[in-house]
Amino acid sequence: MSKEILNLKINYDSVIMRMGANKHKTKIEDNIKNSIIESIEFAKKLLKPKYAVSFADKRSAENKIFLDGFIIESTDILKLLEKSYSVCGIAATIGSSLDDKIDLLLEEKKLALSYIYDAIGSVAIEELVDNICNDVKLNKSKENISYTRRFSPGYGDWPIENQKDFLKWLGADKIGISLSESCQMFPRKSVSAIFGMER
Repeated sequence: MSKEILNLKINYDSVIMRMGANKHKTKIEDNIKNSIIESIEFAKKLLKPKYAVSFADKRSAENKIFLDGFIIESTDILKLLEKSYSVCGIAATIGSSLDDKIDLLLEEKKLALSYIYDAIGSVAIEELVDNICNDVKLNKSKENISYTRRFSPGYGDWPIENQKDFLKWLGADKIGISLSESCQMFPRKSVSAIFGMER
């Protein structure tokens, strides 16, 4: 896969939208705008993006999806992958350094700045996942394939508890992702998802 995946640009407009602002309607004071821009540039130095990707042929039976030994029980996933012949699973993280920065800002009671960094982290991980998906599609562009939307454990009727086996299937531990007892991923700005490929 392309190294360009890890080159995260982090757009200013995306960050302020993540913060709840409308770039066309919300007036942002120059000092706040400069603070956001400076925070973006500093945050980029903290990011350590990593990802894992797995592919598997899809087989379904008795309301279950079978992917090389990994089993998904979900009617939402069955519907999502109904026409898919193959599946791509991804795990991605931007590392824990940004988490540490946000925690430090919270300890110092710099709530507004911690909110900015949290928004930057959300934009960064989403951009990383988009880059991964786009790279998969680019590499398969000659195969006349269409793709389903992404779907993650914990959404719809795909139990969050299935996250453990899903991450194991992806080899997410090799990129530093771990799970709490409640199946929350660490580092916090991490994502796992699956999508199908249709001819």
